Amino acid sequence: MAIVDDDDSVRRALRRLVTSLSHQSRTFASGEEFLDALYEATPDCVLLDLNMPGLKGLDVLHRLRNEGRQVPAIIMTGFDQHGMRERCLEAGAAAYLVKPLGRAAVASAIEEATAASE
Repeated sequence: MAIVDDDDSVRRALRRLVTSLSHQSRTFASGEEFLDALYEATPDCVLLDLNMPGLKGLDVLHRLRNEGRQVPAIIMTGFDQHGMRERCLEAGAAAYLVKPLGRAAVASAIEEATAASE
């Protein structure tokens, strides 16, 4: 499991949450850092922040798909914009979650995303 968010406190909280759901995780502070790490290992799922400096979450998702990588991506945002959910899902996101994230919503999204990719 990869967690990509530019906010350190959000990354830490998500890592604790993901660990409590019995998943191992690796965190990344940017989309660029995450994409660079894909050459080392491909995660089974990625929690991907939509609004980050540099590459936005949707940009990362497009890159993944353009490279033929079918990593299930769960887009997260603290600022839900009209039509963005649809854009992300059409681009191949497995789920779209609005922060603050609840444990049940994250658990369900991860379960559905990873089950669909098997």
